[in-house]
Amino acid sequence: MTPLFPDEPRGISVSTAIPGPRSEALRLRHAAVQDARTVHFYQHARKSRGNYIVDVDGNTILDLYGHIACVPLGYNHPDLLDAWRGGRFDWAAGYRPALGIAPPAEWVGIVEGALSRVAPRGLPNLMTVTTGSEAVENAIKTAFVRLARRRRNGAAPSPEDLALTMLNRQPHTNDMKVISFEGAFHGRSLGSLSATRSKAIHKLDFPAFEWPVVAFPANRFPLDENAAYNREAEARSLDQVTALLDADPQIAAVIIEPIQGEGGDRHASAAFFQGLRRITSEREVTLIVDEVQTGAGGTGTFWAHEAWDLPEPPDIVTFSKKMQLGGYYFRPELFPAEPWRIFNTFLGDPLRGAQLEVIIEVIERDDLLGNVVRTGKTLVRELTSLVGRYPGLLSSARGVGTYAAIDVRDPATRDRMVKALQQLGVESGGSGDRSIRFRPALVFEDRHVHEAIDRFDAVAKVLA
Repeated sequence: MTPLFPDEPRGISVSTAIPGPRSEALRLRHAAVQDARTVHFYQHARKSRGNYIVDVDGNTILDLYGHIACVPLGYNHPDLLDAWRGGRFDWAAGYRPALGIAPPAEWVGIVEGALSRVAPRGLPNLMTVTTGSEAVENAIKTAFVRLARRRRNGAAPSPEDLALTMLNRQPHTNDMKVISFEGAFHGRSLGSLSATRSKAIHKLDFPAFEWPVVAFPANRFPLDENAAYNREAEARSLDQVTALLDADPQIAAVIIEPIQGEGGDRHASAAFFQGLRRITSEREVTLIVDEVQTGAGGTGTFWAHEAWDLPEPPDIVTFSKKMQLGGYYFRPELFPAEPWRIFNTFLGDPLRGAQLEVIIEVIERDDLLGNVVRTGKTLVRELTSLVGRYPGLLSSARGVGTYAAIDVRDPATRDRMVKALQQLGVESGGSGDRSIRFRPALVFEDRHVHEAIDRFDAVAKVLA
């Protein structure tokens, strides 16, 4: 079988500690100006290929983390490099425009072309921004605008409304709320943090809205052994949502991730999401599906929510990460009546949009979604085998596509395992308190799975 990335390295090669001496020297320089404590190592950008990061010390590292799920085609995909060298992106390289003021003509082609081609069913309208946090912020604002417009029966705001707005004293508006779920992560900007519920350090010392939070059902695995528990947990969660919506007309939206990424790779069933869609639709409450981390193919469908067979589409779907720029798709009825309501200077990044055109072409040409489905089955099967070999250390192998995870017996051991894997040339990352998550590129194949599992096995033998 022809490799999806034929010129990538043959495999892992480690010659120094990771991070190595050159990485640590760079960290010292970097830290003099910017906080560098979170840096794993420093990458040699030009030498990295496919699924492998090459660091500045010459180590070749298999990347399961993908810059926190941001790398769709691996490193330096030839189609992207050819497009760059061939001048396809020249129109976007000379300056960065304010896309809401004087966009290049090429931007219209991207919006009506690639971005519209991958639009979720039933959501033909689009807002582009730069990051996932901005996408969530503006999706929430869109839900607030929808509720306020309904309350005014479509009328324009009064002079009094406008005057009170400038004093931060809008009656009813200041009491609007968004429901989110325990363990959720929706961004680090000030508004999105009010919906984020994963790690306290993300929220500490920042003012937040007193918005309601609901238990996420967090399915237990294996699913067949925990079916009754999972059904009951999902029913309780839906009952909580229903009770909150029925008691409080100020709730404008419910926001949820298809799989909780930062919260511990926690799953719920399609039936749960179908129920959530029915509950919100019946009450005309905006349902925001936050696909910043799951979007663009990592679960084997372009959007994770496509697999739920919803009775009707979500109202809003946010994106970023593998999409290269941020934004959200939404229903036509959520389009603001007035311009400037949802706006910022850049409104995205045309260069990243141009790169996304190429990325989508490669995904379609090379059937990368099919590859993710096939490779994901191998990955989850091999993770399940690891659990069987080390039941006292590992548990709950799970995944949709290659968006996968495994639990380690406690947080300290999980952290030791991540570090030990790094020393063996596997870049991975934690999720929640004790999970290790997989966020590889869409060109991740079976041989990479086996290479990774061999290293996991070696570390597990020591830690078990």
